[in-house]
Amino acid sequence: MGDGTRFWVGASTVGALGSAAGGIRPLDIAPDGAFELGDPVDVGENPMYLAVSPAGVLGVVHELAEGRLSTWSIDGDALTPAAPAGATGAGDPCHLAFDATGDWAFAANYSGAQVSAHRMRTDAATDVVLSAAFTGSGPDASRQESPHPHQVVLDRARSRLLVPDLGSDRIRVIGLDALPDALGRAAGDAGDLVVHAGAGPRHLVIAGDLAVVANELDRTASVFDLVDGSEVASFPVDERVASRGMGLSAIRLTAAGTVLVGDRDADALVALRLDVASRTLERVASLPTGGRHPRDLHVTHDERHALVADQASDSIAVISLDAGVPTAVVATISTPAPACLARMP
Repeated sequence: MGDGTRFWVGASTVGALGSAAGGIRPLDIAPDGAFELGDPVDVGENPMYLAVSPAGVLGVVHELAEGRLSTWSIDGDALTPAAPAGATGAGDPCHLAFDATGDWAFAANYSGAQVSAHRMRTDAATDVVLSAAFTGSGPDASRQESPHPHQVVLDRARSRLLVPDLGSDRIRVIGLDALPDALGRAAGDAGDLVVHAGAGPRHLVIAGDLAVVANELDRTASVFDLVDGSEVASFPVDERVASRGMGLSAIRLTAAGTVLVGDRDADALVALRLDVASRTLERVASLPTGGRHPRDLHVTHDERHALVADQASDSIAVISLDAGVPTAVVATISTPAPACLARMP
């Protein structure tokens, strides 16, 4: 599509929420919002989260009781295995990130309470090589009975990983300087960032020396100082919305400085304005997506549009943006159980 943006759509193949998908799909979005959705490609069971490495390899975590990681070489709409699929060594991997070189992939294993590190090679399986396990809990007995790492974010400026742990109200900190021999962890989790009790941190974005954290359980967004490791403040994402127990989901930071957050209680895309100087957040818009259960979101390269994966309604909303602020749903794409939107470089 010329100057458009290509995404790969991860999806649930088990039909637990939304219809069972037949695989992952390429999706092209043109600058005017027009779209072209490709056919499903079978990459294995439950390919719920995807990421593209700096080398252009597509990584897939398979959210299963025995977690799997597969890697794929991309040739247009065709995918071929880049290496034998491997095990994450823990249950229900739900997020994946690559380091700056693309030599390592890191998976957040939600029910397995650990992050697994995988060396990217073509001559060996992508089995876990190193891991960092967590302990702890939070005040919500039904959701925070144990650690639940939900995302892995590369903090390049500080050579570390930041891992929002919904189950323990912490951002786990994992140093990368000791690779390939070890993952760095402070004794007794002393180096972790502590979020206020009951927050349930799910996903975060980094803005220089600040991080903005979407807290699933209490519907707030926290601002963190990454230099001194403190939670500066937390802000309600939309106090007008009554909780339905679904909470917040994905978060993205636009070049315009707008923070976009998925709100599953309102089935909406929320825009927050981040003031870096005052370290505050202000809601500037909340737009219903027209679907249900917005699990993931992303923006096109030109930031004219945001895409929201509404898993429960088997749809992706294409939303126009004005300086990062959502203004209208311009298209709805039908596809089974979309769970992830991985953007190609």
